[in-house]
Amino acid sequence: MAAKRCADLPASPQSPKKIVRSVAEPWPGLPLPYIPDGLIFKILARLPTKSVIRFRSVCKAWLAIISSQPFVDAHLEISKLRPTMLIVPGEYSYRPEREGKTAFWMRFYKYNNGSIRAELVHSEQFPRGIAQWTQPLHCDGLILTLTRDQEIMIRNPLTGEFIFLPKGSHNNNKHHRVGFGFDPCSSKYKVARFFYQREYGTSESTCRFEVLTLGSNLWRQTADPPYPILAVTPAHVCGFIYWRVDLPLEMDPKVLVRFSLADETFSLIPYPPCNARPVGFIELDSKLCCSCFSKPCGVVEMWTCDNTDMPTWTRLCTVLLPQETFVPAPGGFFRAPKVTFYGKDLLIIGDHKLYQYSIGTGQVKKVAVAVENLWYYHPGSNKYQPYLGKEVAFETVNYVESLVQIRGYT
Repeated sequence: MAAKRCADLPASPQSPKKIVRSVAEPWPGLPLPYIPDGLIFKILARLPTKSVIRFRSVCKAWLAIISSQPFVDAHLEISKLRPTMLIVPGEYSYRPEREGKTAFWMRFYKYNNGSIRAELVHSEQFPRGIAQWTQPLHCDGLILTLTRDQEIMIRNPLTGEFIFLPKGSHNNNKHHRVGFGFDPCSSKYKVARFFYQREYGTSESTCRFEVLTLGSNLWRQTADPPYPILAVTPAHVCGFIYWRVDLPLEMDPKVLVRFSLADETFSLIPYPPCNARPVGFIELDSKLCCSCFSKPCGVVEMWTCDNTDMPTWTRLCTVLLPQETFVPAPGGFFRAPKVTFYGKDLLIIGDHKLYQYSIGTGQVKKVAVAVENLWYYHPGSNKYQPYLGKEVAFETVNYVESLVQIRGYT
């Protein structure tokens, strides 16, 4: 998917002149009205995160309220009622025959429901840039990304807090994917990763698995997964992380591997009852949602699965996709677009294009998205430089604002 730079857009009209109004002073001698702490709690919990962060400096009483865990939890639950989506500019090729790929300065932009101009949420210089893009992961306002050195970073874009996790076990597979989620039993955030380890004296590799609890700074190896895991981005739903199996088509067991963050064990979930492999996984209304592309490419079925002991799949919709969202691949194949939800609409992302599909009306519209002030990492000079191109590939991730403090788990 590609975004336009704001420099390529027409200038906006001048802002209207500000109107200054005088505010009457309180009547001398009258005490200020008393507002119960409980009412202040309820009012502040409904405000946007940036406003709440500013209000921490009003007084010590407000700081104590906003810093308390009950307030952070209440604010998060209300924020979940107004989810949004972040746009994260990714890698692009710069003299690939000599220097390989480079990455952009880390920036998070908020998608504004089809508005051409995306709102910058957070920006920061990042040494050597971001890794070749895998999908960013989100949980409760925290974003997990990988660096070019395969380090794992977790950040809250609005509070500015971030941490780097220790490196896990060596992976013989060059493709690196992790899962990230919240364990409701221990009230802890956990990161899970698979890796392939070569057996001593053989050339065969075995799929292993390990988990890190945020705050422990230690990777713990679990039992091996029941099947080798495919290096694609997993999905976290209500304390479970879902992975695809890495086996040839003729050996496909037609199941997903589900990992429990609570007891750190594996279970198997059957495919949805359709004629195609599920490929894209997201969380939708506390359910697992996946995309199934039919053959020939052009139609996608969206399925959801409940989180019961006997999971049941339900087909949400069937959508005819714009052909220009399919990317040609070697061998005459096509790379299917990414399909995700934005409210009650579908977002279709492929070949540097973004479309918004209304499930209610069946209408599809192309969306132009603009991001500004992009800088990229230049490996030759080991510095960041302004990006002068007109378009740039980027990733998207569903997101809710939060005050979750990473340092509370470290």
